[in-house]
Amino acid sequence: MVRKIIIKQVVLVATSVLLISLAAVSVRGQEAKQLYEATCAACHGAGGTGDGPAGQALQPKPADFATALKGKDEAYLTKVITEGGTGVGKSPMMPAYQGVLSEEQIKSLIQHLKGFASP
Repeated sequence: MVRKIIIKQVVLVATSVLLISLAAVSVRGQEAKQLYEATCAACHGAGGTGDGPAGQALQPKPADFATALKGKDEAYLTKVITEGGTGVGKSPMMPAYQGVLSEEQIKSLIQHLKGFASP
């Protein structure tokens, strides 16, 4: 009898932890999307295709993440975000976000950007 009660409590705690973890991931994902919309979408577009309203006037055009992210690792993406385009030999029109975005925001933004990459 005591064993059944303990097992039920363990299952309840484990389920609670799982649900809280899933909620946290969902919140981070939503925050990353909002961060993308606030800092990137004007140039890169809502779908990451480089067709944002501000990007229309830029030369070269902003990157289309479906192709631009192929073969790029997190270190490269972190460098692009923190140092801007000039940090990786790309357009100086891509601003640097070092000191603007936190390390956690950058990591979450990178995870969001990976969603635009072609398989």
